[in-house]
This record gives sequence, structure tokens and C-alpha cells, in this order.
Amino acid sequence: MTRCSGISRVLAAGAAAVVSTLAFHMPSRAGFTPEQLAGFEVTHLRGEVNAVLPKQKVIEVIDPEGHLEIVTVGIDMAPLRLRKGDRVDVSLLDGLVVDLERSTATTLSFDREDIIMPMDMGPLKKGMRMALASGTARVVKVSASDRSLSLMGPLGGIHNLDVVMPSGDDLFPALQAGDLVDFRLIQPVAVGIDRIATAAATAGASTSQPLLSSRADRRTSLKAELLEAFELSQVQGTLLQYEPDQQVMELKSPYGHTLLITMGGGLKTAGVRNGDEVIVDVLDGLVVDLSKGSASSLSFNREDVILSEDFGEVRKGARVAMGTGTAEVVKISEEDHELSLRGPFGGVHNLDVRPGLNGDPLAQLKLGDFVSFRSIQPIAIGIRPAR
Repeated sequence: MTRCSGISRVLAAGAAAVVSTLAFHMPSRAGFTPEQLAGFEVTHLRGEVNAVLPKQKVIEVIDPEGHLEIVTVGIDMAPLRLRKGDRVDVSLLDGLVVDLERSTATTLSFDREDIIMPMDMGPLKKGMRMALASGTARVVKVSASDRSLSLMGPLGGIHNLDVVMPSGDDLFPALQAGDLVDFRLIQPVAVGIDRIATAAATAGASTSQPLLSSRADRRTSLKAELLEAFELSQVQGTLLQYEPDQQVMELKSPYGHTLLITMGGGLKTAGVRNGDEVIVDVLDGLVVDLSKGSASSLSFNREDVILSEDFGEVRKGARVAMGTGTAEVVKISEEDHELSLRGPFGGVHNLDVRPGLNGDPLAQLKLGDFVSFRSIQPIAIGIRPAR
């Protein structure tokens, strides 16, 4: 689960909270600069419409990970005739943090202010409605290398956000999972929406990704250049089960789905039990082979390998899980080389795609494509109880 981010998850849960949050309107000055706007990235997302407010130019979308996202719509909504239950492909400008400070508050809060664009700014035109959000939130994931983080707000929702380069003191390098922060951010803005005719994919059945591989271990080495493409992240979640002898754990992330993590060896796990809230330092999952496929069904195979030499902070003899199979593309972030794949068990895998893959497949893909892939699953290099 890399930057699971790229997409801003709004702080909203439940119909009453959504209606009050969406309907609030207070036109004001923009409150951000063209330089901050340049930090936006266009991401492509497939999801299901949960609510439509044409007058407010706002829709609520259930994203591939199953939680709600409020999106301000920067185009004419009338021709779309969107209704609840429609499946859509959305091109949007991702949520962007423009102010971030360590908070002295002990409670979480959220406020939203609608703004009217005073001038053209790239794809955002004069007179277009946008939304600014501010408040206090808890950090649940930090990705230092690409300056993205995930924030949990008072209503249980998650923001996956980019942090624009600050002009003053830079708080970001000192942030850790569990910290409380005061923030101001620009919420996601849709710049293109296409309705799709395919039925919603059903969440995978009663099966789940196997915790242990049924294949025999084999010894292998990983190319050193792969390490450069890995991203070091901190993620806070609930430990569902772990097998210290097998060097593998299963974590329930703040987004509600499970994450299989292999343990890089030498981890101090004394006193860690199932059900504990923990913070894990991970090398995020990485796609090393990717090609557009002709398959119309999803598949997954897992193979455990034992490292025959050190791989960065992962020691020789550590178990690493390799995943292969076919999956559906549900989110594309070309600029950050990130991809979200829906697998056969209903889960969504947020992965980095190693730059330099033959044919630059990321640029050739679109939402809904089936791909064949080979990936290294996340590797834990540290674990400790959450505060």
C-alpha cells in the first residue's frame, strides 16, 4: 500500500454528516497561490457514485477501497445526469495540503469553506467552485520520500494527501504516525467524468489472500537497483495475525482492508499480540513486471523467497513474498508512477511501478484494463505499539 495517496479521502461518514458538509457554502477569496496549485497532480479513479448535489457542484464517490470521497466538480454536471449507483471514471486534481503544523489540541476537528475561483488557474477556471478544508487530524501514514501522508479526521474518514513544499519551517521530516496536526488543504477537484456501463465488481468472496505461501521456499537475491525505487513509509493499523516463525504478519489498515506484510528479519516483536494497535515501518510494495493482458478474470499466486544476501535494511535469510497474477486497474497516478490494482480477493493493492519497465506500461494503461503483474509485497523493517 503505497501512498495510498495520491487520492484525498474526505473527513465524512454517514448521510447526515455528508449533507451538512456538502451543502455548506461561503464564497470567499481563493486562499492559495498559483505555486501551491502547481503541486496538484491529475489522478484517474474508478468508483461508484453515492450522492449527487448538482447545485453545489459536488459528488460523493465510493472509491475502490470502499470508503467515501467528496469531490468538487469543476465541469458542467448537467449533461452527465449522474445518479446514485452509477459507475464512473473520474479525472481529478488530488487533494493538496497547503498549511501543516503540529497541533496542541487533544481532539480532532474539521471545517469546510467553499470558495469561488477569482481567476483562471490551469484547468481551474474563474468562477469555478472549490473547497478548502481545515482542522485537526491524526497522522496514520507517512511517506517521507514523496511527501505524502494520510490523515484521519473526527468522522473516521481518511485523507491521502500530497504536502506542498513550505516556505518556512518544514514540519514534514519530523512527522510520525500518531501525531496530531493542524492542517489546511484544497479538496479534490474533478476535471473529467465518464460514466461506464460495466457492473460494479463484487468484493471477492469468502476467500482472502493467503497468509503463507503454499509453494516451497527458494533462495534468491533481489537486484540492488530495485531498492532505490522502494518507498519507506510508516503506517498505523491493527495487527490481525502474525507468524514470527514464518516472518509474516497481517495488518488491518486505517482504510479498513487488510495488508499482508513480510517481516524483514531482526524485528523486535516481544509483547506484540493480535489485536494490538501498532506502527509499522515498511518498504512499500513495488511492481517489477507489468503488462496489459487479454485476460477477463482475476488471478493471484504467491511465492515466498528467502533472501540469499542483504537487501538494504532487509537482512540475508529474511522471507520476502512475491505476488504474480492478473488484476484490474482502478486508479492511475502517472506522475508518481503509482497504480491501484483490484485483485481476485476483492482487495485493492496500491503499488509503486519501478521506473524503466519495458515499454513504460503505466503510460499505456487506462482504468478498467486487466494487467499481468509481478510484485514484491510490503516488507516490515520495524514494528512498535502505537501511542
